[in-house]
Amino acid sequence: MHVCHFCETSVEGAYFRNIAEGMIKKGVDVSLVELGPHKPPKWLPEVPKAKYFSLGINGRSSYPLAVWRLSRLLKREKVDILHTHLFDAGLIAAMTRQIWRKPVYVYMRHHTSVVRMLGTKLHVAADKWMAERADRLVTVSNAAREYMKLTDGIKKKIDVVYLGFDFDKIAPDPAARERTRREFSFDENDFVIGYVANFAPGKGHLQLVDAFADISKEIPEARLLFVGSGRLPQVDEAVEKHSLREKITFAGWREDVVACLNAMDLFVQPSLSEAFSQVLIEAMGVGLPAIATKVGGASEVVVHGESGILIEPGSTDSITREVLGLFDQADRRKQIAVAGQRSVRENFNTERMVTTQFNLYKNWLGQ
Repeated sequence: MHVCHFCETSVEGAYFRNIAEGMIKKGVDVSLVELGPHKPPKWLPEVPKAKYFSLGINGRSSYPLAVWRLSRLLKREKVDILHTHLFDAGLIAAMTRQIWRKPVYVYMRHHTSVVRMLGTKLHVAADKWMAERADRLVTVSNAAREYMKLTDGIKKKIDVVYLGFDFDKIAPDPAARERTRREFSFDENDFVIGYVANFAPGKGHLQLVDAFADISKEIPEARLLFVGSGRLPQVDEAVEKHSLREKITFAGWREDVVACLNAMDLFVQPSLSEAFSQVLIEAMGVGLPAIATKVGGASEVVVHGESGILIEPGSTDSITREVLGLFDQADRRKQIAVAGQRSVRENFNTERMVTTQFNLYKNWLGQ
């Protein structure tokens, strides 16, 4: 069996390493293909049996060329399953499918409402068209599957494969905590509230800043740490409006996300749209108590009041209330953190993800 994972962005992330490494151990040939002229992932030498390719495409005007290059690669490498990730990769795969009926085309949805929030009617229509052209559909949570069925009107069977994490690497690290807090100039007594997400509409950064304005009045030692690339003008304006420049750290894009999570005391995910809540699981994996909005798969990760706190999206008052409540109850924070860490390690480990996906591959090929 030869499986090709095709992504419009980099395959540097832990997901691709975990899935490649796990599949290879099960005897599967794995190729990783990027749309753009990227560099091979840094982890590739540690997984020597994984193959890496780039289509070298710089823009959408070159997508016909991408279709041609992808079809040639699939034929040359004798790929049995083409598994796509993200919008543009799915679009190119769907077009390739129109001219060549092999291999099995798998369209994997990593989003729910973000295309409707940020895209046009054309994007929404294209998203559904890709799903309808695929041989198999996969998504990352039951919530995302229901969204595809009820909102997008997709009638096909949709399989759910939860993402899996290497919790040997996503774990509490006192040394990393001390080092990173020192880098960000956090005092020992500072109470650091953190969030990891690239700055984009719908990620809830503005709601968290507005809530933090009230939180900081009640907790003078509170600090807010944002990890993620980009900036939003409305967020910067809110920081200035509330005079919070000295209390908020914008760390930008970081490779050491786990170290940054270790520097936090409480994780808040205020997102207005998610499919799976990957960073929420990472935060819980390092032992952080977590507050998250009830969007996407958050309810499949968190048992409210036991392994975390769930709130309504867009509610700054809820963020403020729950943060203040957990700050005042150190024992409850610890109980939630312990329960959350145990839960994600049991339910979202790499072995479970690989085994679930491997069994689907076998079924799709009739093996």
